[in-house]
Amino acid sequence: IPDPSPYTADAMQDFQRGRYKPCTKLQPLTWVDYNETLQRYVLHVNESAYQWYLQIDLELRTPQVAAIDCCYMNVHRANENQVELGDCKSFKDSVELPTDIEGFVVDCYAKNKLIYSNAHATVPERSELRERLQHWQATDKWQHKRSRYNVLMLGIDTISRLNLKRAMPGTYTYLGMNDWFELAGYTKIADSTFPNLLAVLTGSNLSNVLQRCDPYSIGGLDKCEFIWQLYRDLGYVTAFGEDAVHINTFNYGLRGFRKSPVDYYLRPYLIAAEHWLDLRSQRGQEQQVCLGYQHASEHIYNYALEFTRRYHNDSFFGFFWTNTHSHGSHISRTTAMDSYMVKYLQRLAKQGTMENTIVVLLSDHGIRLGRRRLTTLGWLEDRMPFLFIWLPWSLRKAHPEFVQALKLNRQRLSNPYDLYATLKHILALSGHDVAVKGGAEDCPNCQSLLLPVPLNRRCEDVAIAAHWCTCWTYREYIANSSIDEQMAHLAFNYVTSQIEDKVLLRFSNGGAPKTLVGITKAFVANRNKADDPRISIHRLMILTQPKNMLYEVTITLNASSNKMLVSDMSTL
Repeated sequence: IPDPSPYTADAMQDFQRGRYKPCTKLQPLTWVDYNETLQRYVLHVNESAYQWYLQIDLELRTPQVAAIDCCYMNVHRANENQVELGDCKSFKDSVELPTDIEGFVVDCYAKNKLIYSNAHATVPERSELRERLQHWQATDKWQHKRSRYNVLMLGIDTISRLNLKRAMPGTYTYLGMNDWFELAGYTKIADSTFPNLLAVLTGSNLSNVLQRCDPYSIGGLDKCEFIWQLYRDLGYVTAFGEDAVHINTFNYGLRGFRKSPVDYYLRPYLIAAEHWLDLRSQRGQEQQVCLGYQHASEHIYNYALEFTRRYHNDSFFGFFWTNTHSHGSHISRTTAMDSYMVKYLQRLAKQGTMENTIVVLLSDHGIRLGRRRLTTLGWLEDRMPFLFIWLPWSLRKAHPEFVQALKLNRQRLSNPYDLYATLKHILALSGHDVAVKGGAEDCPNCQSLLLPVPLNRRCEDVAIAAHWCTCWTYREYIANSSIDEQMAHLAFNYVTSQIEDKVLLRFSNGGAPKTLVGITKAFVANRNKADDPRISIHRLMILTQPKNMLYEVTITLNASSNKMLVSDMSTL
């Protein structure tokens, strides 16, 4: 498993460490808490902050305004991309919220002038959900025989393992010092977020998903067999939330879900919040995105914290993904959130979530575009996102073999299909062996990471195409032979055909290339001992017109037959 230093001169050339900055110096005028006695959420007005809001507006400073009028509007999901707001219901100091409200917008006025807007998300327990859980507990024959562990998955977009060490050293150190298990050989199986998360959440590759549950058609994704559905069917409460609604994994260029895919779906709330509140980027290379009075990602993190608190005594599966403090092509983007993430993980532990919850902290890939991606280290980081797993101490005591396996697997090849198999294995711990039958459909040799991964595992054994494989080192060479020319034209034709296909249209920057300019760089893999000596693996960077688009294509060449086979491509 390659493990170079993340602090090379080239990597650190324009690296700058950012500092966490609050989105505003003002305290929010409203806040929400859960009243255990009432069994309800209560919305409060922060009276101590009221005068500060009046000072902002000259018209409201004198004479002093005594009364403040606030109202809240419930957010209803109309469809995947639209929400409806209920009537604005007035309240004074505080108000008990109805149990069917999962997200709402609040406005406050002084002298009939709007002085404050905010949005809050809650996790109310619906009666039909509690009935479902009680029914499951009453009918589950394994209920008192096996331990059931919750699952919390926290994903951060576009962070390689090396950039986690580089940009978030506090977080990386915290994970190591607090007995999380790192999977240093975790390798992506496709280019972008969507296919890599499909492998994690369905065990399927993009080609098969397109055939079974076409994400480009309305209701298509509803037909996919997501892992959260299996958890729900086996007595778990499910939740899914992702910030930056315009680039959500299942919506960017896709149709999303016709029905809410989980019990608690945060997208409707975030659509309303992004429409109603001030969405802005802070200055600096870290470009932290604020949504109202907090960072956009904090809406996700706080919701995940509340979800796990509310269902601490039940069984839950939560999948939460953030884009806004890491997505993009700048290496420094996520540095400002390092201290926040350390404190957040500490809050999870202090709340007691870690006691009965398996926590997975992961990314999908490293930086895929820009100047840095053209370097050798950038090539590696693109392919190797980070993955950490937390096991509760009770599970470690009951299954010391899981601990041993995760320690062994730290330096062994793993991928998103293995993570999918791990999620099914966790279900089997409660006695439901039916849940683990079949593993990952599109990777028969993939397995749970709670079991030892074979030491001699190869990329081709576990559905990692040569283009994404990091088990070879490469050397650059001058591409001037007729074979190189043939490979360049093969690469160009492959790129053209892929971009013309709707799968890549949303990433094609306007259409397929028209002309091949030539090869800008060429690399050939250094063979490993087990490799076929007749096969060579070439990685070509080709320049095309219009727009000077650069692509990277990996081709396997059989020296005996001169047969060439394209593995896959990247847009650079």
